[in-house]
Amino acid sequence: MLIRPQQKLRDKVFYNNIIFIVIVFCITCFITSITIQNGGLKKQVVNNVKEGQVFGPINVTNKPKIYKVTANFRGDNSSTYISGEVLDKDKDTLYEFSKDLWHESGYDSEGYWSESERNMVTYLTFSEKGTYYIQFNTDEKNMRDISITFKPVNGSYVPHLQVGFLFLLIAAIAFCLLNHRWLQEKCVIINEKLEEMSDD
Repeated sequence: MLIRPQQKLRDKVFYNNIIFIVIVFCITCFITSITIQNGGLKKQVVNNVKEGQVFGPINVTNKPKIYKVTANFRGDNSSTYISGEVLDKDKDTLYEFSKDLWHESGYDSEGYWSESERNMVTYLTFSEKGTYYIQFNTDEKNMRDISITFKPVNGSYVPHLQVGFLFLLIAAIAFCLLNHRWLQEKCVIINEKLEEMSDD
């Protein structure tokens, strides 16, 4: 079967337009992911955590709720831990989460160095109806060095991010296969330009 050059050109333009639409979809996924991650309702910040401090109540009715919990350690050359417990309406523990936070710095033969693990980020999903609380515990000596941000979010950003990367990969492969000759020509031109620059 003979394919006319004009038909091949129209097909190429058509598929490139589809690739462009897929890329726009990927960008939309990334923007949605960033909006979900950074958006949400009003956040609550506590700069000096007290031992056994409780956030709540969190009332869940028909729609599940997701909260982003961020702990930040400001201490220098010291370490601590932060642990949280999700409680039910009777203040009984449902499950726990925790992390060690630390900071170290000093000088050696190469000069100043610093290493740290200052942040804990976790997402808590409340899918069942009920009343919940979150209780935090930490070293008493480091209470003043820990701040906690407690923020409702609109949902998980991960699925949008994964779908965006998947379709972006597919679009990139399809573009390379469809326009391999054009890409080869561009690579040749770039190599020639680089050789001219190196000769100069």
